[in-house]
Order: sequence, then structure tokens, then C-alpha cells
Amino acid sequence: MGGVAVIDTNFFVYALFEDYERHEEALDILMNLDKWVVPTITLYELIWQLAKMGVPPNNAEDMVRQIIEEPRAEIIDDRLYLLSAFELYGNLGLKHYNDSVILAMAKEVGTLASYDKKLRNRAREVGIKLLPEELE
Repeated sequence: MGGVAVIDTNFFVYALFEDYERHEEALDILMNLDKWVVPTITLYELIWQLAKMGVPPNNAEDMVRQIIEEPRAEIIDDRLYLLSAFELYGNLGLKHYNDSVILAMAKEVGTLASYDKKLRNRAREVGIKLLPEELE
């Protein structure tokens, strides 16, 4: 596969936990990418999600460390995308702003790895390639 993709929070969740139905698929996609573009907002959302799931802080730290120390991971300061995200959130309201920041980055990179159906639909509308290509 190769290539570069912006990685959404839920994609990491699926890759990290074996009990998710799409775990193998997410892990396979990640392992076959040449580069993971990881917005800092994705890491904050991941920590929040891990807390909601009851993951102990030391385990959460290990998971985040795995991502940030991965040679293919490029952690991107998303401050550069804070204003352009306003152009992309449209009439969805501010509750979708975080996804709009991720979408703004993916628009620049060209590919987004996500299982979020709403975000995928928005990405498709602006011509961003999706991983996986289709969801059943």
C-alpha cells in the first residue's frame, strides 16, 4: 500500500484494541503506510477516549508513547489549521470543529484514515481519499 494518511482518533482506537471488529484491518492499514500524519488534537482525543474506556493512566501513556515514538508517525502541530477548519465545518456547528481541524489537514495531505462515517462523508465531499476505501 505505502503512502501517507492523516490518522483519526477512532482509527487508533480500532488498531489498539483487539476486541474491535475492525482491529486487524486498522492495524494492517497502519503497518502498510509509509507515514502517519497525526494531528495533536488526535492524541488529545485519544487520551480522552481511553479515559472514557477506563484504561489506566500508565497503560494510556504506553499506548500514546507507541504512537509518538513510531518512526512513521509525524506529530503535526495543528495550530496552523485552526482557522481553515472554520471553512470546513459548514452548518454542522462547533461540536464538529475538532473533526474539521483533522479534515483541513487531510485535505492538504490527500488521504484520511478514519472509521467515523460523518467525517468520511465530509472528506469524500472535498475529494479526500479514504482508508479503508469502503465501509460495509
